[in-house]
Amino acid sequence: MTPYTQNMGEVRIVSTSQDRKKVELHARVDDEWLVMVVPDGGYILGLIIQACNLVQASTSQSEPLYLSAQFLGASSVGPCTIQVNRIKTGKSYCNLTATLGQKGQVNLHVQLIYGRLEIAKHPFGPFPASTNHLTFAHPSGLSRRCPISIHPSKCTTTPFGRPFTFKRRLVQAVDPYYLAKMEELVGDVHTGDVDLGGSGFVWGAWYEMIDVDEVLSYSLVSFLADVSPALLPISLASRRDTFFWMPTLAMSIDFKHHIPTPSELAKLPGIAPRTIGVLYTSKYLIDGRHDSTAEIWTAPSPIGRGGDNLDENWRDKMFCIAVATQTASSVPGSMNLKHEKKGQISPKL
Repeated sequence: MTPYTQNMGEVRIVSTSQDRKKVELHARVDDEWLVMVVPDGGYILGLIIQACNLVQASTSQSEPLYLSAQFLGASSVGPCTIQVNRIKTGKSYCNLTATLGQKGQVNLHVQLIYGRLEIAKHPFGPFPASTNHLTFAHPSGLSRRCPISIHPSKCTTTPFGRPFTFKRRLVQAVDPYYLAKMEELVGDVHTGDVDLGGSGFVWGAWYEMIDVDEVLSYSLVSFLADVSPALLPISLASRRDTFFWMPTLAMSIDFKHHIPTPSELAKLPGIAPRTIGVLYTSKYLIDGRHDSTAEIWTAPSPIGRGGDNLDENWRDKMFCIAVATQTASSVPGSMNLKHEKKGQISPKL
């Protein structure tokens, strides 16, 4: 039961081809980061990101810009092998493929684009649009702002409703605005042209890593983007007669800004090092298969602390770190437990 950052630190390079295009790394899937008996999918993907970060560390394209992953088979607690291939290296971008395998079987296949991410300007106040409007002015009606309704310092932690083994490593504060909004929609019926397109599920919260060493990183964002709610209003979720497992079919992450290092965070006003805001949306649920999008935002303070001299414009000073999308299925939770009996653990709950 190893802390997240410590576990990521176990990823190591074991061999590199002569042309440096193929790299093999070894890692370990830890039993702390499970949902029931299944390793969390974002955590498994985080091992791939950590491996690619090591491969790219000495290059000018050292940060992940985008990745697309497909979960191909079962993963389990224990050692794993990661293969990273450099497909193409250009002036601005490097294209990689990576696989994670165990016992001779590939469980996860990922395509990645590496490059350099810009440092966000948001914490320092308003800024104008760039030349040719390649970046929107902020704040403006066109730019996105932090969607969480309540400052984290004004929140109290709430328990996780899903059976996560990592509950002692992570706390949450659910945004009451979205909880109430979802319950209002349960009894609504679309009429006329009032609500074009309908609504869908929306849920927001602050997440905070408890251990002081668990600061924001690209691999940690992958994990937090996958710590999802039940994707149903509470009143509807309570009517289900069993717990449902949501195995991921595919997941992508689009990193929007450079994640500050601990030394850089010290120079950024009002950015908490271990806290993030997350907004989940899901628009379709058809026979159990569903989509979800997670926006990952910086936070102005830890949960329940640091609210002195509150800046009323705090939302405009936060910036989006990444947007993660996935498509997943929904099956009875008993199928999760069957993997343990068979000695086979699926990569995602």
